[in-house]
Amino acid sequence: MSNKQIEKLEEIDFPFCRDVNTHYQKEAKVGQGTFGEVFKARCRKTGKLVALKKVLMENEREGFPITALREIRILQLLDDENIVKLIEICRTKANAYNRYKSTFFLVFEFCDHDLAGLLSNHHVKFTLIIQKEVMKQLCSGLFYIHRNKILHRDMKAANILITKRGLLKLADFGLSRAFSSSSEPNR
Repeated sequence: MSNKQIEKLEEIDFPFCRDVNTHYQKEAKVGQGTFGEVFKARCRKTGKLVALKKVLMENEREGFPITALREIRILQLLDDENIVKLIEICRTKANAYNRYKSTFFLVFEFCDHDLAGLLSNHHVKFTLIIQKEVMKQLCSGLFYIHRNKILHRDMKAANILITKRGLLKLADFGLSRAFSSSSEPNR
């Protein structure tokens, strides 16, 4: 790659996909999954906490990972208090450090805990009232996505997030699928 081509790559501007490092300050790595890493970050403008899910592109030969595209599309359709909110999609600029490949991040509202972590912590005890509330919110979130013809297909304790205020949120829609109740094949 010539110096002129490199300069052009570094100068490309994406007006609808903001630079993650300009707008967010990473504070800690909070998770690692099959499809990406998750970081706790703070919005530089508002100070609000967010979760940055890095989209792993190393195994992609042609384009953007289908699981990330599917997750983005489905989360754009869903709007419920028991579904994690996708705020925006950000990227890093292409440069020599990242071999002239942008890295993409899905920016989510931040949730303090996942159910797997809480269940494995022997200091955390769920009273019967809390168990009922968790189940109520879980069923409410599942009812909402099923009513909107979405199957999650990766329900597990690690994908059930809980905020500091006790609000449950379903997350990680990378394996989810839309379905139809018609007799259409493959739906």
